[in-house]
Amino acid sequence: MIVVVLSSCQKEVELDQPSYQRKIVVDGYIETGRQAHVFLTLSSPYLTHYDSASIRETFLNYAKVTLTSSTGEEEVLTLFREDRFFPPFVYKSVSIMGQEGETYQLSAEVKGRIVTATTTIPPAVAVVDTRITQISDTTGFVEFAIDPPREGSYYLFTRVKSRFADRDFHPSFNPVSEVKSTQKPPVWQRVLRASEFGHYLSEPESSFYNSYDRFEYDRRDTIEIIVGTVDSVSCRVIESLFVDRANQENPFAFNGNRIETNIEGGIGRWTGIGITGIDIITAD
Repeated sequence: MIVVVLSSCQKEVELDQPSYQRKIVVDGYIETGRQAHVFLTLSSPYLTHYDSASIRETFLNYAKVTLTSSTGEEEVLTLFREDRFFPPFVYKSVSIMGQEGETYQLSAEVKGRIVTATTTIPPAVAVVDTRITQISDTTGFVEFAIDPPREGSYYLFTRVKSRFADRDFHPSFNPVSEVKSTQKPPVWQRVLRASEFGHYLSEPESSFYNSYDRFEYDRRDTIEIIVGTVDSVSCRVIESLFVDRANQENPFAFNGNRIETNIEGGIGRWTGIGITGIDIITAD
């Protein structure tokens, strides 16, 4: 009787999604001494059925992307195909390289729609010390130290590369932090290993770190880090993106905060990053 009653109560529900206006999504950055990189896609409605055709429709490889610096330089970015990225299309500057203290305006035009954004490259900070803090016989936390600013704050954006994980540079877990002038030197910062799920690997179990505890590195590993500085606006935007990603990995978390953006007319981020170079960390 219970089965009959329950089966009679079943009803197929179809959700009607309201008309959706796709937005231009910008993922772009320019670093000290390096060319600008800009990835453009179109956003999709939440209930989209994803397949190879619908994903290809989000690629924007026909935009006019213009970069203008505060020194008066202007350049239309060149589209390159690079299969190590997804989507495999990236707009790059050829003549304009990032300079510390300069402001860079980005403009992207797609079928009459225009999005704009502005960012600055703050002064870079130097890493004064590094270490691997032992957690067990085989694992530890990677850490680096910097001196605090004389006034105000540094907003850090840290990327990492592991020899054992065999991946390109990528943001660490929760990669942004603030270092204030009131802190005592040296100020130590921890570089947390990003989870394999966060990288969307096709076979995460094949990763060297698949069976390791979260955030930790093998003490035999060689870790490379790039400690960058960003302005306060970029820090807020990047932080909101990674808080959202962290919540996606936690089925019990609820993120009531909206994702920030510094793109006018679209969504995403355009970030200036001050860097000095790559620091290499080993247990020795």
